[in-house]
Amino acid sequence: RGERRSLRRSAARTAPEDEHSMAPPLPAKEATLFKAIVKHYELKSYKKGLRAADQVLKKFPEHGETIAMKGLLLNCMEKKEEAYDLVRKGIKLDIKSQVCWHVYGLLYRSDREYAQAIKCYRGALRHEPDNVKILRDLSMLQIQLRLLPGFLETRQKLLTMKPTNRMHWFTFAVALHLVGRYDEAVGVVEAYERTLEGSDEPSKEPYEYSEMLLYKNTLYEEAGQPQKALDDLDAIKEKVADRTGWRERRAALLLAVGRHGEAGEEYLALLKRNPEHFGWHAGLQAAELQTATPTERWLSAEVTAEAEATLAALYSKLQKAYPKSQACMRLPLDFTRSPPAFAAALDAYARSYVRKGVPSLFADLKPLCAEGAWSRVLFGEIVEGWVGALEATGAFPDTCEKEPPSTLMWARVLLAQYYDSCGDTAAALSQLDMAIGHTPTCLDLYLFKARVYKHAGHASAAARWMEEARKMDLADRYLNTKATRYLLRADCVPEAEATIALFTKDGGSTLHEMQCVWFELELAASYLRTGDYGRALKNFAHVEQHFADIGEDQFDFHTYCVRKMTLREYVKMVRFEDTLHGHAFYVTAACGIVDTYLRIVAKPARDAAAAAAEEAGGGLSVQERKKAESKRRKAEAKAKAEAEAQAKRDADAKGKDGKGGKKGGGKEKPPDDDPYGEALASVEAPLAKAAGYMRTLLLHAPAELRVQVLACQLAMARSKPLLALRALRKALSLGAADAQVHRSAARFLHLYRAGGAALAPAVATVVERHSAQILAAAGLPTGATAEAYNDAFLARAGGGAAAAAAVAHAEVRALVAPAQAAAAREALASLDLQQASLAVCKEALALLEPGGALADAAAAAAFRQKAVARFPHAPAFGGGSGDEPPPPPSGE
Repeated sequence: RGERRSLRRSAARTAPEDEHSMAPPLPAKEATLFKAIVKHYELKSYKKGLRAADQVLKKFPEHGETIAMKGLLLNCMEKKEEAYDLVRKGIKLDIKSQVCWHVYGLLYRSDREYAQAIKCYRGALRHEPDNVKILRDLSMLQIQLRLLPGFLETRQKLLTMKPTNRMHWFTFAVALHLVGRYDEAVGVVEAYERTLEGSDEPSKEPYEYSEMLLYKNTLYEEAGQPQKALDDLDAIKEKVADRTGWRERRAALLLAVGRHGEAGEEYLALLKRNPEHFGWHAGLQAAELQTATPTERWLSAEVTAEAEATLAALYSKLQKAYPKSQACMRLPLDFTRSPPAFAAALDAYARSYVRKGVPSLFADLKPLCAEGAWSRVLFGEIVEGWVGALEATGAFPDTCEKEPPSTLMWARVLLAQYYDSCGDTAAALSQLDMAIGHTPTCLDLYLFKARVYKHAGHASAAARWMEEARKMDLADRYLNTKATRYLLRADCVPEAEATIALFTKDGGSTLHEMQCVWFELELAASYLRTGDYGRALKNFAHVEQHFADIGEDQFDFHTYCVRKMTLREYVKMVRFEDTLHGHAFYVTAACGIVDTYLRIVAKPARDAAAAAAEEAGGGLSVQERKKAESKRRKAEAKAKAEAEAQAKRDADAKGKDGKGGKKGGGKEKPPDDDPYGEALASVEAPLAKAAGYMRTLLLHAPAELRVQVLACQLAMARSKPLLALRALRKALSLGAADAQVHRSAARFLHLYRAGGAALAPAVATVVERHSAQILAAAGLPTGATAEAYNDAFLARAGGGAAAAAAVAHAEVRALVAPAQAAAAREALASLDLQQASLAVCKEALALLEPGGALADAAAAAAFRQKAVARFPHAPAFGGGSGDEPPPPPSGE
């Protein structure tokens, strides 16, 4: 809307005395029509605007500004090519018209080509350098692209031209803030503050004035002057409207300057207002321990006996002061390291929730049972003691008070979830079955049972049990979402789409417009597992588009936040947007795209290897292969038919909704030319396409281990040894003990040091030098081989990582020493699976199955028998056949 208004004002400047335009001035009647064109553009009455433009052009066919405006109207009606042609023609006819250049910039901005739009705006400013509206639009594009020096220059010019506008003062201050010139930003705010002396603005707009003062205080803090910020905060106390925010800032600043006693008093005052605020608890803990940095997660932190005693005494007082506070009871479980004290704290906290039947109790306590946590075993012993006492006496240990029967049921649920977290599926199912037998109408029990099956590797059984929970309450959106997610993980895509459609309009076709990222990621992962690379890429690309839209949405706030004086939140938003592509959802989607393209490139070789293994007798019989191929083709045909039917339903629904249309020529969404992602999956250079996404990942998520591993794999696939080396070094710094990192490192050493790839002399020198450093970090001499590096990795591995290391060692062994394939198979056959995870066992089986690096039918069958004993409910190893589905529902 702002750009539409600025265009109208720019057009209003097109007067007979305009010295910049090359075209002769329009007569009064046509000048009025031209202004009407701009008005119609603002009101989105594009057809009326076109009629007015045609009337002007009928008499003045060479009027460049009118031709440009006609092109802008056509652009709004989705006639892009004709629009660009007209605007370019308008510029050629009147190259000195700032209106033509402004319109050209609007076209590029509508297509998100911001760099080109900036060039057009600069072209307009060459002919009218003091046009405030174009300068403002230029500054918005500059901050959007984070061209901070140019943004600062533009805002300074605007402030010089319009010093009475408050917005120009604070946008200039924000520009200085973003480039790190804090003292100058403070000076700008103080200069504006001096202009308010004697005015009634502070009393008329107390909130805006308060935000201005707090923003200045934030500048002091970010400039590294906590004491000055604290003094300033005390000085503005009576002028700040947000009293809680003022007190919170003061407590943090007192902590930063080392005045722990006063900081503790402030945090206690805040907790009196809200004793459930974990951040304030962390600040109070830091004040009591006399440290400058609050610690919100104590489980993985080192806690001394003195610190534990100090915190225990503190929370003993807080529990008496706030007996109903959940946080005061929960936090001691994180920092307590004494078993008796931990048992007492857990008993005091969790027992009441077991009585009340709170289903989310274990989700709160789950970190205490994480692998490697010191309290894991003790937690299980305590809960087992509760269940045993309730079974024997009907009461908790050390008490004679009888509990209702439901207490035992919820204690069993808690114990079942604990067993599940420890990998004891049988014990978890046993406890849940007893709980269901007690209260078969409690839908949470079916949800928990589905989760146990999911962890056990039986995705289809998990989906069935989750469906049973969903059908017990069809109005529960959460259960619908969980059922959809579980169906997708079981690769039941049509059923999942039908389920999620129960809570959406148009049969689920609006999920993309709703930016339902979790659904698209799960759907893409399902297609990737089933080998439908086109649809996998399509859904991953949808997620990427959502993040592009989120970045585009910044435009709505560049002026709004400054006008409303929410300057602190605006700076936070800008910094958040700078890290947007490091968000977990985007990283997952981009990694999925890269992984899919790598699979597409590797598919011919993988299929050839699988076919060769089958022909050699290392797979199914001829009849079994024909049967499997027929089944696969039928499944593909069924999926395609269902997708086409869904597309037809969506089109019919949109056709019904679109009857009548919107007044003013509303935009209609164009049809998707590639609904199945076939074009995405058949690009000419898939690795180059993947490299574009990888550059974004390396820029915004360099600390993600999976990103660096994928970057190394992609670089090796593209024969880019230096890029592979850079990613490999970063991956080793992040997780040298990780099995995937070891696979990449060993493959790199084998490929580029064993003479497998020819390298330029300079590249070979760099590779040799850094390879020597990698070997030295593993305790090996410079001339060590990839085989020795592989053996050293296995020797270093221990504990829970031993099984993953053994599988990685066997795979690398098959690569670097093919003659030792039989020994590698024997190593997998003798693998101790008791400490192995389900994913590791699947990786080992994949190596032994047709198409794997160690393909052998007999070895694969033997490994399945061994793995099914460890994971009896996992269909991947032939288990789960005895898992009966729940009884069929009586009807929805």
